[in-house]
Amino acid sequence: MIGILVDENNELKITVKRDANGMITQGLQLDNIDFQRCKFIIVAQKGEFKQVPTLGLGIDNYLKKPITSHSRQQFITELKSELSSDGITAPIRVDGNDISKFDIDI
Repeated sequence: MIGILVDENNELKITVKRDANGMITQGLQLDNIDFQRCKFIIVAQKGEFKQVPTLGLGIDNYLKKPITSHSRQQFITELKSELSSDGITAPIRVDGNDISKFDIDI
């Protein structure tokens, strides 16, 4: 999906371009935002997206708990569910029981 890019601090990426008269003709950077969408969904707690209050994984909650095979599977299941609710269907891999090390092939 094409959208407005943000930088690593979640600030808008802006590159101002001006015409011969000094008028701004371009500013916001647009590109594929699938990675950003995943990042925001993974970090956000439920309720932080006001337009979709049920969206958000809240990875902090998972990282604070002891990891068992059950909680690892629960993490993967909920992550897939949250991403698919935003139209993202991609394979997810978790490195052993360390859920802080995971890959999403988008």
